[in-house]
Amino acid sequence: IREKSLKSFFITSGTIIVGYLLAIFINYGNIALTNDYAKHTIRGGNDVTINPDGTEAVQNTSGLDKAYITNWSYGVDESFTLISPYVKGSASVGIADTPFKELVENSDRSSKEINAILSAPYPVYWGEQPITSGPVYIGIVMFILAIFGLIFIKDRSKWVYFGVSILALALSWGKNFMGLTDFFIDNIPGYNKFRTVTIILVLIELCVPVIAVLLLEKLYRERDTIKLEKKKFLITSGSVLVFLIAIKTIGLGDNFTSKQEMERMNELPAQIESQILSMDPNVLSQNYGLDVSNPDQIRQFVDMQIESATEQYEAMKGARKDIFHSSMNRSILFAIFILGVLGLYFYTAVATTYIIGIIAVLVLADLIPVDLNYLSSETNDKGEYKYWLPEAETEYPLSPTAADLQILEIESMNPEIKRAIEKGEKEGAKKADEMGLSGADKRRVIDAYKFSELNFATNYRVFDFNGAWSSSRASYFHKSLGGYHGAKLRNIQNLFDFHIARSNNKVLNMMNVRYFIQGENVNPNPTALGNAWLVKNIRTVKTPNEEILSLGNEIKMKNLSSGQMLINYQTVADAKIFGGEKLQYVLPQRDTMEIPLSNGLSKGVEALWVMDRNGATNLIPKSTLEADTAKSFTPLVSLEVMNEFNPSSEAIMLDDFANKLQKKSFTAEGAINLTSYKPNHLVYQSNTVGTQFAIFSEVYYPTGWKAFIDGKEVPILKANYLLRGLELPEGKHKIEFKFELPKYTRSNNFARIGTVLILLILGFVGFMEYKKKKSEK
Repeated sequence: IREKSLKSFFITSGTIIVGYLLAIFINYGNIALTNDYAKHTIRGGNDVTINPDGTEAVQNTSGLDKAYITNWSYGVDESFTLISPYVKGSASVGIADTPFKELVENSDRSSKEINAILSAPYPVYWGEQPITSGPVYIGIVMFILAIFGLIFIKDRSKWVYFGVSILALALSWGKNFMGLTDFFIDNIPGYNKFRTVTIILVLIELCVPVIAVLLLEKLYRERDTIKLEKKKFLITSGSVLVFLIAIKTIGLGDNFTSKQEMERMNELPAQIESQILSMDPNVLSQNYGLDVSNPDQIRQFVDMQIESATEQYEAMKGARKDIFHSSMNRSILFAIFILGVLGLYFYTAVATTYIIGIIAVLVLADLIPVDLNYLSSETNDKGEYKYWLPEAETEYPLSPTAADLQILEIESMNPEIKRAIEKGEKEGAKKADEMGLSGADKRRVIDAYKFSELNFATNYRVFDFNGAWSSSRASYFHKSLGGYHGAKLRNIQNLFDFHIARSNNKVLNMMNVRYFIQGENVNPNPTALGNAWLVKNIRTVKTPNEEILSLGNEIKMKNLSSGQMLINYQTVADAKIFGGEKLQYVLPQRDTMEIPLSNGLSKGVEALWVMDRNGATNLIPKSTLEADTAKSFTPLVSLEVMNEFNPSSEAIMLDDFANKLQKKSFTAEGAINLTSYKPNHLVYQSNTVGTQFAIFSEVYYPTGWKAFIDGKEVPILKANYLLRGLELPEGKHKIEFKFELPKYTRSNNFARIGTVLILLILGFVGFMEYKKKKSEK
């Protein structure tokens, strides 16, 4: 307004707004569809308001839980890794697997101490994060350049970069600075959808180099002016060196250990004593000469174990101290180098171009050696970098385990499947020959093709106990129930927490798990229910809490003795449980005992948890106690199954879905089979006697999926907490599930239109510039 340039202002502002609108127009699909999906994931809400143990869940955000969001939080003192990479060690691995092994071996320690350190059960990292692959390091050279940038750059934009860096650092502290983190989680849209707050440190890795580059530009353009400010250079240089030397001298106040390690050391005596008392007294007497009835002997033995563990712990702390000081020495040395180079700028006539070139070399010399600790430069016998994988390993990275091959062998007993596998073997051999492979590489390619054909020919699931929800290895070879996803569906996560994690066989059956992988072994599951089946009864519930609990057994417990029965640490005389609760029993002059449950209990069967004359406890059928005429057992707790989930004959449904059915009781006469499978299109064939209700072993997802019977759309009903159900008419019918999302098609069209508009605008601007230059010429 003051400059009377409103027209220019509005044109510029309008152009910016149009630019943003076009950006939204083009990216609408990514944003909207991700937002829709997020609502159904662990980053959205939760329809279940209880924990697996039955206690009330505290959902403190509309996205991820705060504890989950902040699980990986940078320690406040850990922030010094930004300027000195190893002040908190390195990765969460033993010191023998890091470059610091040489530092220990070349020290003046005794061979006994060196061996103790290299074999210590402690990682070389001693920060507060659960685990880490290495520190966040921006470089001491880059840091010092940014400091000088803040001093010498006049442009106020430097404070924007500085402010963003400080904010990012404070947010990376997460649970160590919960005031700010709470504010962002509660008030900043989308912030509660993300976890691992340390990732925000990438903003510092962006902003600090930007300030450094702005400084170099100023040094290049304004040397005569800047050289007059030698006093600022000297004060800043001295302050930086004093700061680094102070950190090296004082340390970070962590005593070269973490809180978790200190807690474990404090708990070690009780753990060792508990372990000793749980062992067979005869074994202790024979192997260690220990008399468990002699408290003094036990105490002396525990003290010996503690002394040995403490010596190793202290030796490890000493090694970490050396690592800390070597890291600080490194940073101080590079600080002297960069300050010396900047001194050439202020006190000599060396060309600015040469000085900036030397600075660039220093930056690389600072960063590359640290990088190579994590991206190894080791080479193999052929001189190839180990981390530069051959094509065969890139395209076909995994080899099957003995368990995978056993599944392949079992399935190949079916002649049709065997022919498909043999076809895959031929194709794999041909592909391997084209790639010029032999030996193990050729075998890996052939196996990949064999398992690919097996998956096309079959439709069952495999559950790998080795990885479960944290590994995708099994998914490379099989249709797997497990695998990793950082934003997995909420109902799948809940099912895992409530049932799969404690091996509820009924739930695994309804998920069509035909094989269990445990280590190198495979266990077939003959009771898997297949891709779809008919049920007889619908059991209705009112809430998702009841729905997910109903997938287990409802058990009535009663205290039969004088001790205290504890459920989730609360004393009760009798209670109704579902299997996830913490069950304990306390008798005078005995340690607290855990009450076991059995997956084998069925409805109407009553079991008793008893103690024999020697004090041993066991779970036995009631009939066994009734036959115990010698009275050798003392009953402590009775357990009776009141309700049992039987997925082969019943479905659990919320009232809202069940009310859409014509009836809630069926005969289950008939059959239903999967005839065609694609991730977005499944085809089944049914042949039923009368109206029936079918359960499909596919996850219920309300957005996009549609069901058709003979081409006519029918509603998909949610059953068994996360599966799909359909009411089927009598006779033979073709059933289809299709994933059709109009918003996806619509948003793609938006993106195409927006892209064309941008190209037209760019063409128009280019044409106008061309006309302008032509006119001027």
